[in-house]
Amino acid sequence: MITAADNKIDELISRVKKHGAIVDFCFIPAYPPNKTPNPIKKYTVAVENRSTREKRVFVGNKAGISLNGRLYEVALRLRVYAPERSSGAALLRASAMLADALEAEDDEQYIVATSFSGIGFDTSSRTEYRDIEATLEILLTEEGER
Repeated sequence: MITAADNKIDELISRVKKHGAIVDFCFIPAYPPNKTPNPIKKYTVAVENRSTREKRVFVGNKAGISLNGRLYEVALRLRVYAPERSSGAALLRASAMLADALEAEDDEQYIVATSFSGIGFDTSSRTEYRDIEATLEILLTEEGER
C-alpha cells in the first residue's frame, strides 16, 4: 500500500536524481535484487524504504491553529553500487556526492539523520557498494502538509 509519505519520498528522490553530477547515476528500486544490473557500468543507487512508522499527532496549542495529522518516521536506505573496475576512493566520493545532493534537495527538511556504512561487496552483482541510511520525519496534517 502506497502512503502519502511514499509520495513525498518519491518527490525527494526525483529532485535528487536531477542534482549536479548525480544525473549520471542510475536509480533503481532495491527489490527485487535480481534486477540489479550485472555488470554495473555506472554508479547505481538502489533505493529502499526499509520501514515506515505512522503516528497520529496533534499540532498546535490554545493560542494557535490546532490540526490533527500523521507523523511518518521513515528509514530510507540508498545503496550506491560502484561501476566495475572503479576504486574504493571513487565510491566514497560518489556516496558523499549523493548524500550532499540528498541534503541539498531536502527543501521540506524531512531528514533528521544520515549515516554511512563501510564499503561492502555484493556477490550477486560482483561489485563494491556503500549504504547511506537516512532517517526522515514527514508530518502531514489534515489541512495539508507542514
